[in-house]
Amino acid sequence: MPPRPYPDWSWSPSRHHLFQECRRKYYYHYYAAHNGWYLDAPPAARQAYRLKQMTSLYLVFGEVVHKMAEETVQLYHQYGRPMEREEMVRRIRFLLNQAYKDSLSIEEWKQQPKQRTMLQEMYYLGALPEKAQDAIKHRIPILADRLLDSESLQHYMHVDNCHLVELEKLNTMDMGDTCVYVKLDWMYRQAGQYIIVDWKTGQEDERNDVQLRLYGWYVHENYGIPYDRIEIRTEYLLSGKCKVDQVTEREMEELVSYAEASMAKMRSYLADPAANQPKPMEAFEVTQDERKCRQCAFREMCEGASSNLFIDEETDVG
Repeated sequence: MPPRPYPDWSWSPSRHHLFQECRRKYYYHYYAAHNGWYLDAPPAARQAYRLKQMTSLYLVFGEVVHKMAEETVQLYHQYGRPMEREEMVRRIRFLLNQAYKDSLSIEEWKQQPKQRTMLQEMYYLGALPEKAQDAIKHRIPILADRLLDSESLQHYMHVDNCHLVELEKLNTMDMGDTCVYVKLDWMYRQAGQYIIVDWKTGQEDERNDVQLRLYGWYVHENYGIPYDRIEIRTEYLLSGKCKVDQVTEREMEELVSYAEASMAKMRSYLADPAANQPKPMEAFEVTQDERKCRQCAFREMCEGASSNLFIDEETDVG
């Protein structure tokens, strides 16, 4: 089967935020990188595909902590016990060290960009910023303790009739003619109540209300659960706080309108919406926010990149 000329059209909160962050970065991520995994792809497509796979130290840290949360819930579900704190700390350190070791060889990463990890800090700076290293080293035992002591995990382990429903499962559903991606960190039910848990590993900030509403909409549509029986918990592991939200039918109507407006704006950048064919790259504006520009993995191939300097700034995963 020959390669498809353009990727499939879809929507998700992360796609929306990337579109809002920088149109050019959005183009590189979703269109320039398409088919870049083929050995005979044009050099620019292969380069964009490689850079798309790149990550950062804080992002890897967030992903590793999410993985520990997933394994802890799974361990309790199967064997009735959570992961030990010391084991969790050891595993986090091991996975972070593995990401660093992978990043030492740029050439090996270029050969297998999907199978190996490349940290932006190592690629563009050649070293990890000491400030970021110190911050993460300090947080590892704190987040391990807070995860194990979190309100949601404690509730799941110590309240009767708690049942696992979903765990890090990528789901799709249709909104009109658009495939929408939804991925819950974790969901369980207890006495008819469906509890969605969203882990956050960074500082407390403004929550992604679109993402939270999408969670509620997905559970309502997929499982037929009334909105008043859906509870969403945002677990801020660094502070140990748990924020609880309910969703309403009116908010779901607002969500659909918001998503449809986002889709329409994205489609205005397509030369052929039916084929998901983008307009020329020049039609996708470069952000004027230099901080975002300097943080971008694609700055190597972007003529709009203002600098090769790297700002040591954490980004949460959630």
